[in-house]
Amino acid sequence: MAGTVLLVEDELFVALDIQDTIEDAGFSVDGPYISVSSALTAVGSALPDCAILDVQLADGEVYPVADALVAAGVPVIFHSGHADPFLLVERFPGAVICSKPCSPSQLRDTLTKVAGRLADVACAAK
Repeated sequence: MAGTVLLVEDELFVALDIQDTIEDAGFSVDGPYISVSSALTAVGSALPDCAILDVQLADGEVYPVADALVAAGVPVIFHSGHADPFLLVERFPGAVICSKPCSPSQLRDTLTKVAGRLADVACAAK
């Protein structure tokens, strides 16, 4: 496996599609988590290698989860149809945005690129 991806998505069928995409790309999935509170608990237990986050969840916006991940150095991919991409990039400059609807191939390619950057950083640190 290439690493673990935290998946935060509250729409069941969307979450299952994303999970398949993540696994098809060779990653394991932590989640899906459907709420900010459950995702924060997961992040507090173990950090993933990367995260795919929907912005609007049943119990609020995902920003506290994104803040915790970014503070820990975990790359974040926002996958949302209800957020302004410019505001997301302004608040989270290193984040990648995949606006919904997003094809599975586009999401897989984005995840692979983000993972490639992680591998490059790991190799440079050796």
